[in-house]
Amino acid sequence: MAVKRLMTYLYWLYYQYKLITCSELMVPCEKLVFYTVIVPMLAAIVYMVYIFITMQINLAFQFFLLVFGNQPESTVSIIK
Repeated sequence: MAVKRLMTYLYWLYYQYKLITCSELMVPCEKLVFYTVIVPMLAAIVYMVYIFITMQINLAFQFFLLVFGNQPESTVSIIK
């Protein structure tokens, strides 16, 4: 029963998506052009966000590691 409700809900979400993007009213060749433009654009946005977020988390981690201890030793103390 839960699987049937889930499938009904997913179909409803897909139908809402089609109504919002007006792809319900498009002919098949228009849908092809529309999705050929939209899918690569969304993939590029997701990829850029992934790269940007991981870079920012790495920089924040390095900053807080430097601030809250674990500071690098000076070269003078290594030589002595």
